[in-house]
Amino acid sequence: MKSTAKLVEVPTQTTRTKFDGVLLTIRSRKSFFEVTQTIERSLQRFHIPKLMEYVTHGDRAGVEAYVDATSKPMAIFWDFEQGSTMRLAGIPIESKFYLIGNAVIARGLFEHTGASGLGAPVRVCVSQRDGEETRIDMDLPSAFFTKFPETEPSPVPALLDEKLIEVLENAAA
Repeated sequence: MKSTAKLVEVPTQTTRTKFDGVLLTIRSRKSFFEVTQTIERSLQRFHIPKLMEYVTHGDRAGVEAYVDATSKPMAIFWDFEQGSTMRLAGIPIESKFYLIGNAVIARGLFEHTGASGLGAPVRVCVSQRDGEETRIDMDLPSAFFTKFPETEPSPVPALLDEKLIEVLENAAA
């Protein structure tokens, strides 16, 4: 059956929203490698191809079980080692970037707006300049999500703060 609905052309609209972010920094006397190893040992890896097997087959129960199993307390969705490239560029630093989150908790953001994907999973960077302490940096989720008025009623940003800070402080300790 052919649709008779007409598409209404809407002009492009671009907006800029200012917001106050909060950078959370946790410093550690442990080496960069000790901190990153602790993070990676304490969190499961969320394997996107595995998830997509369930999605491709329309297996909602499989998706639910997989998401639940990999979300305690958090999971690493992706990581990128940046330090070796920086060292080749002459910058004396170790650096690794992670996307860390809890897919079960994040549903409480996506219920409000699809733009939640800008902050969930949460971006975390572990770095150490030669001769300095290791640091873990992230945009505090509760501050990051203030840019989306739609997420205001959600308790998720504060919950992400709590759970992620605990994981990262334990890795730094």
